[in-house]
Amino acid sequence: MKRLSTIILSFLILAAWGCNTVIIRPWNAPNALKTSEKIRVFLGKAESDLMIKADGVIFVYDVNDLLIKRAYDMISLDAKKLKAPIRFVADNPGLEYKGRKFRGEILLQPDKNGNVLLINRVPLEEYLYSVVPSEVPAGWPTEALKAQAICSRTYAIREILNKKDTAYDVESTVNSQAYSGMAKENPRTTQAVRDTEGVLAVYEDDPIHMFFHSNSGGRTETPDQVWGGKRLPYLESVASRFDEAGDNFVWKEILNQDKMDQTLSSLGVGSIQSVQVLSRTPSGRVDLLEVIGKQGTSKIKGKEFRSLLGTSVKSLRFGIKRESEGFLIKGMGAGHGVGLSQWGSFGMAKQNFTYAEIIRHYYQGIEFARITR
Repeated sequence: MKRLSTIILSFLILAAWGCNTVIIRPWNAPNALKTSEKIRVFLGKAESDLMIKADGVIFVYDVNDLLIKRAYDMISLDAKKLKAPIRFVADNPGLEYKGRKFRGEILLQPDKNGNVLLINRVPLEEYLYSVVPSEVPAGWPTEALKAQAICSRTYAIREILNKKDTAYDVESTVNSQAYSGMAKENPRTTQAVRDTEGVLAVYEDDPIHMFFHSNSGGRTETPDQVWGGKRLPYLESVASRFDEAGDNFVWKEILNQDKMDQTLSSLGVGSIQSVQVLSRTPSGRVDLLEVIGKQGTSKIKGKEFRSLLGTSVKSLRFGIKRESEGFLIKGMGAGHGVGLSQWGSFGMAKQNFTYAEIIRHYYQGIEFARITR
C-alpha cells in the first residue's frame, strides 16, 4: 500500500503560481497505446527511384522482421516493384529521404491501390522534438513552447488511438500538424518537450480534441461552427486579447476583377458584381454569403468561400466590399479559430502566464494527466 501511494504521489505534481495550482495525475493509456510506443507519420508516396541515406549502416527488414539487406551510407530501389512491407533502420540516428533526416525508422508499405506509402515510425516524444519548432518559433517564451508541446502531444495521442486500424496516424503537413524532421529541432523546444514529458490534456479521462491555429483575431470559434457536429464543453468561444501581439491580427487583401471572376467561376454566376455577408457565427465569423454576378446569384458558406479564394482570406473573421480597384477584404486572425491561438499563447506567455493557465484559458474545464505504462 505504501508503494502504491508513492507511485501515485510521483505522478501527482502540484506547483503553485499565485493562486493557480497545477495537478498532473496519472493517465492509464489504453492497450492500443501501450503496445505502440511510436507514432506513424505519413511522409508521402514513394517514387520508383527511391533513395535512403544514413551516416553508417542501414539495415533493411521484411514484414517478419528478418534482415534482408545491409548497406553502408545509401540504399536505392524501385519502390513501385515492392509487393510487401519493408523497413529501414540506421545504426546512427537520422535516416535521410529527399534531403531531410528523420529519427526512428522508415517503412515502405504497399497499399491496395498500387501505391507505396512512405511512413516514418518514430517514438512519440522524439516526434515532438520536430513538431513543436515546426509549429511555433523556437525563440518564443518557454511557457508558450510548453503549451504547444502539450497541445501537439495530446493531438498525436488522440490520432494514435483513433487510427489504429489505418496505415498511419498522422501526416507530416498541417493537415495534421507540421513535422519537418531533425533539421528543425532546437534545444529550447526539445527542452519544452522534455519538461512536459508524457503530459496531455484530458476531459472526463479522454484526450481532448486539441485544435489549435495561428491567430484568432481576438476571439476563438467553436468547432461545430467550422466542421459541424455537436458542441464540445471544453471548446467554447473565448476572448483572446493577446492575439494583437501576433502576425495577421489584422490584415487586408485587394482582389481585382479578373481574380474574383476566376476563383469564383465554379459558382456559375458570371462576372462578380458584389459579395454580401448574410450571416455570421456568434464569434463574428462569416457563416453565409451571397455572391452576385451578371448571370445570377449564389449563396455560399463562408468556409467554402475561403477555400475557393485560398490564402487571400486568412480567416473567416472578415468583411468584403467592392471598390474601384477591385474587392477589398479586411479581416482579423489566421486559421480556423478553434482552440488555442498560438499567437495568443505567445502574448500570454510574454505577460508571465504559465503553460497551464494558457491551456486552461482556451480549453476550459480540462485536466492535466501524464501517460503511465
